[in-house]
Amino acid sequence: MRSRFEAAHGVMADREGVLIELTDAAGLTGVGEASPIPSFGMGTVADVLALLERHGAALLETGGLGGALPEAGPGGALPEAGPGVSSLRCALDVATLDLRGRAEGRPVAALLAEASPAPWVMANAVIGGGRPAEVAQYGAEAHAAGYGVLKLKVGVGTVAEDIRRVAALRDACPEAVIRLDANGAWDEATAIEAIEGFAPFGIELLEQPVPVAQVEALARIHARAPFTIAADEVVGDRALLDRVLETRAAGLVVLKPMLLGGVTEARAIAVRAAACGMSALATTTFDSSIGTAAALHLAASLPPGPAHGLSTGEHLAADIVARTLVPERGRLVLPPGAGLGIEVDAAALEAVATADWAGVGAA
Repeated sequence: MRSRFEAAHGVMADREGVLIELTDAAGLTGVGEASPIPSFGMGTVADVLALLERHGAALLETGGLGGALPEAGPGGALPEAGPGVSSLRCALDVATLDLRGRAEGRPVAALLAEASPAPWVMANAVIGGGRPAEVAQYGAEAHAAGYGVLKLKVGVGTVAEDIRRVAALRDACPEAVIRLDANGAWDEATAIEAIEGFAPFGIELLEQPVPVAQVEALARIHARAPFTIAADEVVGDRALLDRVLETRAAGLVVLKPMLLGGVTEARAIAVRAAACGMSALATTTFDSSIGTAAALHLAASLPPGPAHGLSTGEHLAADIVARTLVPERGRLVLPPGAGLGIEVDAAALEAVATADWAGVGAA
């Protein structure tokens, strides 16, 4: 990371993951990324590598790519859940779609969308923890760079401190759309206190004010909040997601492909949410440009709606592509070409790689 990024779930100084490359008989390739965030309970890179060692051959032999669950095969089926599973499932899903898109000459977004995908989407800037003056400075710089939507991480300190930070951001950016993300930091009473304190500053939405298991509390908060309440990390739990949708516990769902097991599953959730009257937006988890491209294709396949969380590439000090995928003037354009439309750069990969390629299946 260019600098340490602070949020309610912890401080992030770097990101690590596993790059997956699928090659077909014709020599075409597709890539995906498995980059779990341990503080989200997603496991580690070691977990992803262990899953690949145990299940990689079976996934190839039984066609269990794209996040599917093969019924049998050497090493057994990939577990439905567990450390590293959602990230690996995401990498396989994205690599399969990238490969299919290249073979068919179509972008991944066109494979996902029921209609023609959007050529570009709006993106929000993301601001981590910091003193009010620092938040105000970063917000002003982002707004001057063309971002109309600014997302501020809250729940890092006290509610009073968060209110001062939000006030500073609003003073610095009076015309910007401001959204907040608590990453499940509060109990219900604290969340209500915070929402009442934020209300005068014209907030667009607040993501995940309470821990993931507290769906009933989320629903009560959503019912009384003066702005949209979004379900974020809770979306990654299938049983809890069902409860969120059944009870209309939020007005919006946040789709993190790395947490949800890929863009195919994420889009299916968006369709379910829409049937319940809830909108959706796509975000990354501070992935490389491979993960960002996947989330971008997902966003482009969704109906028009709120800005998406696709600007995290700006926080990376290194990448595995020649030019990091970042928005310009608050917009992120779908890359031209088939598949993801983005290529891994050999020199950039070599500069950050911590291990050599390891092959699975036929040479």
